[in-house]
Amino acid sequence: MSKMPKVSFGFVNCNRLHYLRSCLESLLVCTEDYENKEIIIVDNASTEEGTDEYLEELKERGFNVFQQEARDPSNEYAKALNIIAENATGKYVAPIPADIQFVVKGGWLKEYVEFLEQYEDTTGCVSFDAQRRIRNAAGSYSNELGSNDFKFLYHFNRNPVMGAMNCMVSKSLLDKIYPWDVQNDSHEGGGDSETKMLEKIAKIVKSEGMQKFYAAPSIPVAVGIFNEQGGNARVRGNMRFGEYCPPPADESGVSYYKIHLFEEVIEKFGPSSHPIAIEDITEAVGWKLPIDSSGAWIKLKDSPDIKSVEI
Repeated sequence: MSKMPKVSFGFVNCNRLHYLRSCLESLLVCTEDYENKEIIIVDNASTEEGTDEYLEELKERGFNVFQQEARDPSNEYAKALNIIAENATGKYVAPIPADIQFVVKGGWLKEYVEFLEQYEDTTGCVSFDAQRRIRNAAGSYSNELGSNDFKFLYHFNRNPVMGAMNCMVSKSLLDKIYPWDVQNDSHEGGGDSETKMLEKIAKIVKSEGMQKFYAAPSIPVAVGIFNEQGGNARVRGNMRFGEYCPPPADESGVSYYKIHLFEEVIEKFGPSSHPIAIEDITEAVGWKLPIDSSGAWIKLKDSPDIKSVEI
């Protein structure tokens, strides 16, 4: 059997050490069966206790670690994505904002690569994380794609490539859209690097006559790291907003959620005409999921009352 193509995973962190550890270590657990991968970590001048020690540990484990020297809140995430794009050597690249946990062990990364190999001409990116049931129901999808039991769906309501990444793309496409703009006045809200990248991607796709679509696995392999209120810790400027803690029942720092075996989720869910929802694939480890009385995932809206900590 020929060697599978290399996949480069890039993780971006800023003062969310618990999330970074869970995201990276769960990825390593869940892709033990796929050897040909590289790990890149970019830290945006974190000051959180324990971060420097963990980054040094990652260097000793042979991973590529880049540490930006100073905070630049409006541009640091874009700069980190550029660092990942510049240093990734894989045929496929997955830049991730390090606030998701992988929850399916084994099998899926090979399926991702085989799907991209087969459908590269029409695939912009492939997502990882589960979405709420209500959001999935509002989507317009293709028929199931893929040659094995693990299927993918084109989502026709989404941009062909995510401006902030958190997905897997081919290196050839990444090279076309690179770089992210790093002359921004704000992190979000228009005129930011993500918005500019989406506009840039649309122009490239149109000018080159591409037909590219956003792809989602019918069984998501990751879940965003949330808290019991339905939000997560977000860093904005010199503040971190939202409840923030390590996995409450896992001393290793990996599992906010139960990790399922690939064969188990295939047997349980099988092929589906819609992606499986976050409500259905997620099992909390030692805490209560943000599920309301109707069984729907709670989405916490931004509010002045949300807990904040200066960092």
